[in-house]
Amino acid sequence: MLRAGLRISIISLSWTLLAGSCAIALGAEDGSLTLAAFGAIGLLDAVGSTALVVHFKHALRHETISEGHERMALRVVTLGMAGVGTGTIAISALRLATPSSDRSSAAGIALAAASIGVLAALAARKRAVARRVPSQALNADGWLSAVGAGLAGFTLAGTALTAAYGWWWLDPVAALAVAVGAIAVSVGLISN
Repeated sequence: MLRAGLRISIISLSWTLLAGSCAIALGAEDGSLTLAAFGAIGLLDAVGSTALVVHFKHALRHETISEGHERMALRVVTLGMAGVGTGTIAISALRLATPSSDRSSAAGIALAAASIGVLAALAARKRAVARRVPSQALNADGWLSAVGAGLAGFTLAGTALTAAYGWWWLDPVAALAVAVGAIAVSVGLISN
């Protein structure tokens, strides 16, 4: 199961680096704050996955989970989740204060749509492996991926509804709800 933990952490790291970088580039090109913010938040997720890769590599070398590495990885992931929540709140507040109609290219929309599926699958797999290892840090990272999937969904829905109906406010309001949830989960994980 340690190998499964390492494998899913490497896959997650690879996806978040690729998707986050592409989202930032596409958001900058399209002038889409939502897409650029989604990418930046994805890169924060990559930090947690990096901590887990280090953690599981150490565990495989020593054939046991190090409590110190587990605590450190959990701290990095939960602080990352709090960072994702805080960043999302700031971006949502900015979007609510300065209404705009972000434009998104077909590539940006496709990336957000793919991220929903990939991040949801990663979240489920991380949580399943975390139960078997056991690893509270990997479970927390599963929650972080689930938050990312939710944000991708809101990015996609917000872009579509803004384009179709002019509901520019829907995306930042929904993202605020996800952000508050992410912060609440991170506080709950830290206090356990």
